[in-house]
Amino acid sequence: MRVVRKPLFTRWASRIGWGAACLIFLVCAGTLGQASAGEEQYIKLSTPKLLTFDELVQLEKTDEPPAQLAARLDQLLLTPFVSNEAYFGGAKPNRPSSEELGPFIRATTWNIERGIEFDGIRISLTEPDKFGTYIESKKDPKSKPLTADALTVVKNQLDILKPTDLFILNEVDYGVTRTDYRNVARDLAQALKMNYAYGVEFLEIDPLNLGLEKVKLDDKSAQTDIQKSFEPDKSRYLGLHGTAVLSRYPIRKATIRSLPVCYDWFNGEKKEISKLESAKRSGANLAFMERITREVRRGGRMTLVVELAVPESPTGAVTVIAPHLETKCKPECRRKQMAEILGWIRGDKNPVILGGDLNTSGTDTSPTSVSKVLTNRLKDPDKWATSAIRWSTGAPTILLMPVNLMRNKNDPTGFDVPLISRKKEAKLFGDVDDFKFDDGYTFDFRGENARSAEDRGGTLSDSNQRATKGFRYTFALARTYGGLVGEYKLDWFFVKGYAGDAGKPGGSYKFAPHFARTLQEVNNAPDESLSDHFPITIDVPLTEPPLTVKRP
Repeated sequence: MRVVRKPLFTRWASRIGWGAACLIFLVCAGTLGQASAGEEQYIKLSTPKLLTFDELVQLEKTDEPPAQLAARLDQLLLTPFVSNEAYFGGAKPNRPSSEELGPFIRATTWNIERGIEFDGIRISLTEPDKFGTYIESKKDPKSKPLTADALTVVKNQLDILKPTDLFILNEVDYGVTRTDYRNVARDLAQALKMNYAYGVEFLEIDPLNLGLEKVKLDDKSAQTDIQKSFEPDKSRYLGLHGTAVLSRYPIRKATIRSLPVCYDWFNGEKKEISKLESAKRSGANLAFMERITREVRRGGRMTLVVELAVPESPTGAVTVIAPHLETKCKPECRRKQMAEILGWIRGDKNPVILGGDLNTSGTDTSPTSVSKVLTNRLKDPDKWATSAIRWSTGAPTILLMPVNLMRNKNDPTGFDVPLISRKKEAKLFGDVDDFKFDDGYTFDFRGENARSAEDRGGTLSDSNQRATKGFRYTFALARTYGGLVGEYKLDWFFVKGYAGDAGKPGGSYKFAPHFARTLQEVNNAPDESLSDHFPITIDVPLTEPPLTVKRP
C-alpha cells in the first residue's frame, strides 16, 4: 500500500499552527530574498567575445568592415570585462586609517605605458621589500647607484602605494606582442587580490604589429632584432589596449562611454602610411622611425565608469570615472570630451572619484616617448629615442617659446593670456571648477594647506600635489634639458564629496580629497623606469575627519 505523505510545510503547520507557520515562512523568505539579491548584484566574471587574428587582419585591410564584423567590434568596444572573483574569494579592502583622517580610501591613478615593465610594476605594488633587488637587476653598470637618501624616498613612496584600495590604470594591454600577450589588468588584479573592470579603448592593428609589414634598416642586425620583436603569435594576439579599474571594494556595475572623436586613429594613421609610401625618403632608418611612431587602431577614446559598493557612503556606493582624453588634438577638443563626461555624471548622487590621463599638454600633439618600445631592440636605442622626441615634439624649436609659457607648463589651470602666458587647457579646468551636480555638490577645488602634502596649498592641491611652481609633473620625455622642456602635468584627480560649495573653505570633508602625492622617484628608481607617467595618489576619508588636521 502506497503511503501518501502531506507536504512538509503542511505537516509542520499542523504542529505549530498555521498563522505562526505562515509568519515565519514570510520572514525567512524575505531574509533569503535579500541575501540572494545581495549576491546577485556582484557579477563574478563577465567578458565580451574576443576577435580572432584573421578578423583583426580584416579590420586593418578594410575601411568598411562587413556588418557582422562591425557589430562584433562595437560589442567588444562597448562591453567591459568585469571580475569580482577576488570578492568571492574572500578579499576585503585594506581600509587604512590614520589619526588625521580616520578610515579612508587610498586611490592611485597611473598610466602604466601598456604594462611593458610589468614585473617592476607588480613588484612595486605587491612585494615592495623585493623592489631594491629589482632595481639592482635593472642597473646599467655605467650608471651611478641610488644614494641612501634617494632609496629612503623610494621606500616611503612604496609604503604610500601599499594600502591602495583603488587603482585607475590607463594604457593597459591585453594580448599584445610588446607586453608578452599578458592580460595586464587581470594579472595585476590577481597579484593584488583585487576585483577589476577593463574597457577596450583600441584594437592595435597596425600592419607592423600584425606582421603584415616588414621593416628595412641600414643596420641589418638591428633589422633582424626588430622584426623578431614585432612578429606576432597568431594564436595569442588579441591587440587590446584600454583602461582598467582595480578595486578591493566589490564592483556593482561597469559601463563604457565613447568620447567625442578628436582624432581618427584608423584613417588618420592610414594617411600617414600613404604619405610614407609615396614620398621620397633619405634613408631606411628614417622610414623605420616613422613606422615605429605610427599606430593604426580601431576604436577611440572612452571613459570607463565603475560603481563600487562602499558601505560608508551615504548612498552605499562610490562612482569611479576613468577617462583617457585624446592626445592628437587641440586643447579645445579635450575640453569637449570633458564636457561630455560632465554631462553623463551630472545626476550621479554618489561620491565621485574621477582620475586618469587627461593629456593636458597645452598642445595639439602630446609628447610621445618610444624609448621603451625600442629598448633592447636596436643597437643604439638612445639614438632612436632622441630622434623620436625631436620629430614628435619639435624639441629644438621649443627653446624659442616665451619664458612664461615654459614656467607655466606644469600648471595648466588659471587664466589663459594670449601672447603673454598661454594656458590653453585653462577652460577645461574652469568647466570642472564651475560644474555642479544635480544634488548641489561640486568637485573639490579647495586646496587648503593643512590638507595638502608638504603644507603646499593652492587650487586642487589636496587632489593633485603642487610643487614650488605649479604642480609636480606626471610625465617627462627622455631628455628634458634640465627641466627646461618636456615635463608635463597630464594626469589628474577630481573628487566630489559633500563640501557643498567646494570653491570655498569649510563644509564637510567626508569623501573629500586629502594629501595628494606624485610618486616620481619610485617610478624612476630603476634605470628602465616603470612607465613614462608617474603614479599619483589621494586619500579620501570614509567618515568626517577631525576638524584640526595634522600635517603628514
